Amino acid sequence: MFKINLEVPSSEVFLTLREKAGMGPRSIEGAEKGLGRELFSVLLEHVPTGEVVGMGRIVGDGGTVFHVCDMAVLPEYQRMGGGSLIMAEIMNFIDREAPSDSYVNLMADVDGFYEKWGFERTSPRSKGMAFKVK
Repeated sequence: MFKINLEVPSSEVFLTLREKAGMGPRSIEGAEKGLGRELFSVLLEHVPTGEVVGMGRIVGDGGTVFHVCDMAVLPEYQRMGGGSLIMAEIMNFIDREAPSDSYVNLMADVDGFYEKWGFERTSPRSKGMAFKVK
């Protein structure tokens, strides 16, 4: 039903997937500047239609820090295994490329999904913090 493509999304696909998956907005300028600079990127294709229905990326320095981001699957295709396919490819990349003692992190919007790949909450040991440029 799904196929993983090792590709970077276009700005339009990136912004559409984020919006339809209920994620916070990003600007077209930001997407055009940032896409293509990631360490790794995958797209989830719905094979019967050829439509891109999901994505995931890793950004970071490639040696000490790897940040899993932009994990998105269109709502009508969620809970069908596509997110797990994306994460499996992301974790294969981490296993191949991340040196020992690298820090791999993410901001989780769902409970019980990322734990399958060994992710743990960092609080109270550390606190995730963020701000958004206006």
